[in-house]
Amino acid sequence: MFINLILSLSMFLSSGAELEIAGDFVSAGNAYYEDIDISGEARILCRFLEEALYAGSSAHAFDLIMQLEQLPFESCYFDFWYARLSWNCGMPQYACAALDDVAGNSWLQSRADGLAAQFRGNAAEAVVQFRLSLSLAESARQRYYSALDLSFALIQTGEYNEAEDIALYLAGNFPGESLPFISLALNYQEQDRFGEAMSILQSVYSGDEFSFIGKHFAALLLEDLE
Repeated sequence: MFINLILSLSMFLSSGAELEIAGDFVSAGNAYYEDIDISGEARILCRFLEEALYAGSSAHAFDLIMQLEQLPFESCYFDFWYARLSWNCGMPQYACAALDDVAGNSWLQSRADGLAAQFRGNAAEAVVQFRLSLSLAESARQRYYSALDLSFALIQTGEYNEAEDIALYLAGNFPGESLPFISLALNYQEQDRFGEAMSILQSVYSGDEFSFIGKHFAALLLEDLE
């Protein structure tokens, strides 16, 4: 009965949604664009932006923000993204102050507060805020971002087991996403499990399912380990 329900629901999914669920984000974005599905297109662009910001790919992130500025978004999201971009560009004080000033929905504000704490070196407070953002998330994508934030912060506080559990869950339930594997690799690196960390990073670098940004991020981290 459950399988029949899933098959019935899949009949109502657009081609873009099916591709997105499968982790083929480039094809999903193209399908959403062709279908003039603005919300789907925005979701894919945001997904690539999050990856670029995490990877420190400032030029790519800036280009994605400019594309998102053509879509109907609340200004608080751009405040949030530009604050994170400024951190990547070497302006930590400005980034933290800008994150403090983000005024949006409760989920976004708790993420901003968590990142500000993390950037200031207060990982324990970041964990508190990211747990809050996870509880406030209203969609699967929001829960994904909050859980991802939390997994990285938990590594900084030395809570490796929980960080690993979160990363493994995200890796298993969000196809095509490189960042959960990056979190897992950094977790193992912090525990001096260098062989496992390198193996994970190599799998991301060579995996066809991952984006160029994810592969590049993995390659940079591999260089640090070698």
